[in-house]
Amino acid sequence: MESHEKEALLVRWLQEATRVLAFCGAGVSAESGVPTFRGAGGLWEGHRIEDVATPEAFERDPVTVWRFYAERLEKLETVHPNPAHLALAEMEGRCREFLLVTQNVDDLHERAGSRKLIKLHGSIKEVRCTACGRIGPLPAGFSFEAVKGGEMPRCGCGGLLRPNVVWFGEYLDPEHFQRLEGFFRSCPLPDHPTPQHPNTPTPQHPNTPTPHPILLIIGTSGLVSGGYGVTWLAKRYGAKVVEINPEASALSLDVDLALRMPAGEVMRRVWPLVKAVV
Repeated sequence: MESHEKEALLVRWLQEATRVLAFCGAGVSAESGVPTFRGAGGLWEGHRIEDVATPEAFERDPVTVWRFYAERLEKLETVHPNPAHLALAEMEGRCREFLLVTQNVDDLHERAGSRKLIKLHGSIKEVRCTACGRIGPLPAGFSFEAVKGGEMPRCGCGGLLRPNVVWFGEYLDPEHFQRLEGFFRSCPLPDHPTPQHPNTPTPQHPNTPTPHPILLIIGTSGLVSGGYGVTWLAKRYGAKVVEINPEASALSLDVDLALRMPAGEVMRRVWPLVKAVV
């Protein structure tokens, strides 16, 4: 199938869809200029990523870890949401049921307008106290230069603050997975409308097939825990799986439609056509 035919099929599926779950990875933000975690060979100033993104690294050398995150935060202020972020935010308002699940710790989805959002790996714009456990936004007066100079942010209780992100070796919030599975579990099976209460009027077209839920896999390699089983869940509950990624991923074998292009490029063409049908 030619690329324009694939895009036309995606337009039709999205026009018909009432339930969409988007699962996004680093490739979405990379199009905006956010460095991927393992860019340039997975090194940062000669350090392995695991040396600046593990609880052991923070305990051993919090200054180096905070310098790494301060530079990422500073870079984040110079970038903006791209057409993929913006289309997903608008998709949320168009679909009856929508959920965006991101592996990214930046705030570009929020800045684009997304609100029905699960941040699997936490947020770089939040901190957590290592003493009292309080989670909150970056403290007032947070200074990139001060942190890069070795001044560590602290909680009101005096405890050392750390970025509220999930590091290598840490567990993800199980409630995120319950919410993700719950999204698919509540999907009526395609071609089998949800049974009506006996007193509910019969629809005028009872045999109209229920549109398939759609799973959009965007900009992820699928290497982190196999995408947390999202394609397996989608298939189990009858969803159509679409992958938008320049390269094949660990999830590609499970997809129904693959578009081998950056998501921003695809959405720049596809989303206006989807919106054109009311």
